[in-house]
Amino acid sequence: MTASLLFDGIQTYIEVPDSADFSVVTTGGLTISAWMRPDVLTFPTEEGAGYVHWLGKGEAEQQEWTFRMYGADTTAPADTRDPQGPTRSGRISFYVFNLDGGLGVGSYFQDVLAAGTWIHVVGAADTSNTYIYRDGMLRKIEQYLPNITPAHGSANLRIGTRDLQSFFKGAIREVRIWSRCLQESEVAALHGNGVVPLAGLVAEYLLSQDMAVDSAGSHNGNILSGSWVSAS
Repeated sequence: MTASLLFDGIQTYIEVPDSADFSVVTTGGLTISAWMRPDVLTFPTEEGAGYVHWLGKGEAEQQEWTFRMYGADTTAPADTRDPQGPTRSGRISFYVFNLDGGLGVGSYFQDVLAAGTWIHVVGAADTSNTYIYRDGMLRKIEQYLPNITPAHGSANLRIGTRDLQSFFKGAIREVRIWSRCLQESEVAALHGNGVVPLAGLVAEYLLSQDMAVDSAGSHNGNILSGSWVSAS
């Protein structure tokens, strides 16, 4: 690694115009991979019970999918599926929604996180389930409810936020999107050996240079604010 884009937690984000390539309904599958480094565990601009959306595609009545991270100060109670404790502190989730945003399905992991530590996160979805991986390992699968039917909305793809209601503070790099659901072995090889599956790869934002170029396709993004730091 030579450089990484630093997000300030207040206004920094990347915006990529809407495309059907970023929708789970295009081919019946979707995978998003990213390296992320939260530099704080309590974010300066949060929403809800203390979480930020750090990568996603969704706005009011145009919800599709998102990654969410709960801060250390979250007040959200544990749910019946959560064996980790009384709150959702440190939980990282990947959700897929109906367009109206009223219903969604999400997979998550909930670990003790350390500020300043890089994590490789992969979220995937097909027509039946959502999946989430941390550092190459499958952590959770969640099945769709009968009344959840994802659709292609008009919202832009954003990195560092979803809909400008909360902002991630830290660094993000090597964001990749596939129009299919990657296999476990592919995710493991991507994390462990840097082997990037080319089949279905529709966008790739390495974020190691002073622009958000899509090195895999034609979906270039615009960086709003932000700064560049050396990476190791």
